[in-house]
Amino acid sequence: MSQSLDSLDQTILTTRTQAWNKRSGARVGDKVIMPDGSIRRLAHHYGQHMQTTSSHQPTDQRYYLGHGYCSFSGSLGDVFDLSALEDTGRIDEAPIWFFHHDQAQAFNAVHAHIPCRVYRLKEKI
Repeated sequence: MSQSLDSLDQTILTTRTQAWNKRSGARVGDKVIMPDGSIRRLAHHYGQHMQTTSSHQPTDQRYYLGHGYCSFSGSLGDVFDLSALEDTGRIDEAPIWFFHHDQAQAFNAVHAHIPCRVYRLKEKI
């Protein structure tokens, strides 16, 4: 069961989104346009490499928004070097979740959207 986004949750979302937007470069949660034109989200960061969501579930939306970061839970896809990403300059919203009133417990999620950078993968994998 999902909770409704109330004023305290909106404050949490605003604070976390501001911290999220201070991070430079590609972040877990941002979007990437693949060479075949499909759009996936960045799911894991390995230092100089990134990994996408699975091509079988490209819209898998299990991204937790912490203070300035996202973490992903779900099927992973392709791995590539960070230098293969090109920033398109576009921003597109994407879904996230966090705990209602910042209280971690079962069935206590609130869902919202955050602004994500959109990248293009420059090379074939």
